[in-house]
Amino acid sequence: MLKSCYKRFFTYFNKNKKSFVIYSCSSFLVGILELSGVALTYPFVLKLLSDNNQGSFLNSPIIIGLAIVLLFIAKNIFMIFYTYFQAKLTKAIEAEVNLSFVKYFLAAPYQETMHISFAEKSNILNCLIPNSINNFVLRLLNLSVNFFIFCLISLFLVIKFPLATIITITCAIVLIYTQNLFFKPRLNKNAKKITESSFIYAQKTNEALLNIKGVKISNNEKFFFDNYKSAISNFYKNSVETLFLNTIPPYITEPFIIILLFILLAIISCQTYTEPEKLVASFAVIVSAIFRLAPTISRIQVNLNGINSALPIVEDLLNTYEKFKVSEIKEITQKKFIQFNNSIELKNLYYSYEPDKWALKDINVKINKGEFVGIAGLSGAGKTTLADIITGLLKPEKGNFLVDGKAINGPLKIGYIPQEFNLIEGSIKKNVMFGSSVEDDEKVIDALKKAQLYDYIIANYKEGINANPFVDSIGFSQGQKQRLVIARALYSNPDILIMDEATSSLDLKTEDEICNVLKDLKGQMTIIAIAHRLSTIKYADKIIFMKNAAIEDIAAFDELLNKNQDFKELVRIASIK
Repeated sequence: MLKSCYKRFFTYFNKNKKSFVIYSCSSFLVGILELSGVALTYPFVLKLLSDNNQGSFLNSPIIIGLAIVLLFIAKNIFMIFYTYFQAKLTKAIEAEVNLSFVKYFLAAPYQETMHISFAEKSNILNCLIPNSINNFVLRLLNLSVNFFIFCLISLFLVIKFPLATIITITCAIVLIYTQNLFFKPRLNKNAKKITESSFIYAQKTNEALLNIKGVKISNNEKFFFDNYKSAISNFYKNSVETLFLNTIPPYITEPFIIILLFILLAIISCQTYTEPEKLVASFAVIVSAIFRLAPTISRIQVNLNGINSALPIVEDLLNTYEKFKVSEIKEITQKKFIQFNNSIELKNLYYSYEPDKWALKDINVKINKGEFVGIAGLSGAGKTTLADIITGLLKPEKGNFLVDGKAINGPLKIGYIPQEFNLIEGSIKKNVMFGSSVEDDEKVIDALKKAQLYDYIIANYKEGINANPFVDSIGFSQGQKQRLVIARALYSNPDILIMDEATSSLDLKTEDEICNVLKDLKGQMTIIAIAHRLSTIKYADKIIFMKNAAIEDIAAFDELLNKNQDFKELVRIASIK
């Protein structure tokens, strides 16, 4: 699994090839510096104990000792920069992975992403990606530098003390391999549990906090708290097991290293007992080498454990990446709006969310520029789906969508007013602009006036449109927030204004004011309004009445009221006079 995950991961996320080469060279240099410090210990002790210290000044114990000190200082200074470079590299990879998924969520066709829940998106961005980077990529980087240190110091010891070192290295490899056999299946199994429990944890968090108003009103706080408590307890339990398993290796390695040290010293003592200076120098080298190798072996095992615990998570991330075909998403560019001069027309149009069940069937309708068109019908009739087709969010499976008699080849300039919305952090002006590259205070003010909100802002906020009343989503009533969204839709001066139940949360007086706004806009832009509260579309030029995913009738309000019994019943239910 490790080889497969490694190959797939760095096939998809390989923008940092140059940085990896630099990192590998830096890791090798760290190993050289560690080796040099250990290697110089032998001549230093040998010279220190020698009766004849009449050699050159450069070969004196003082210079060799000073070189050892300077090497370790240089190594530690280098490690500071090395650690920074490592952090920078891993975060660059994390940003690359994160951006690739966010780009997919934003740029992929809406019909592909509409069924991905917020909890699943949150799990990908806040669990799978950070865990994959911190417990796979970072562990691989740490493993590489410790591998270089282990190999270089071991190679030196093999050359200097072949028999003793070969025995030691063999035992160290057996130790690492044995620990890996023990830890790998347990960590893999636990990682799968963490992935599953993390997703459930995200789900229960959203259920409890995103529905807080309904939860409190229904007096069901205990139910949602218990669900959340169960989810977080399960998630933390699995996390604790993984953390525990990752803390064990040093406690296994330490006594093993002490035993090996005594074995090494015993073997070397037998080989060099007739030469006391060499014996002491050899002891010093061995102690120095073990001092560097003991934590290195522990880190190798800890990093192997981390990698093993991350493999199921990495595989889940890569499978998700492949399932969504994230790599096929092109760079996000600002699309050019197509001109809308005369009419838009839907001819023999069909759409379905699932096989053998049409959400829209045989739709035929023509909307002329400047018309005010209402869409009515019971829930599930296909009203919002029809609007989503017009916005370009959904692509018809059969039939034609024509703009001025030609097949559509780009987005229409649409102002969209949804029933459910979110405000962005920032001023009133930033919320009205909503990412627009054109900053025009006069246009912002004009849009707020049309949405019947500007007078309230001037009366209550001395900063005017630059005020920020949205911290923690307070400051505006729900109706005022909805009018702000209406101003947002009007800011770009769209060709088509689509309102999807946009007045449903407004009081009757405010709804009447918005209806007056619509009447004022009538003729200036094409208005398409989906409404349950039929007073919103009473003055529409024509109403598209939908039933069972099809258009049952099209006519003005009064005409439709007289000739269509289903619409008449809908009006009766809504008590519209």
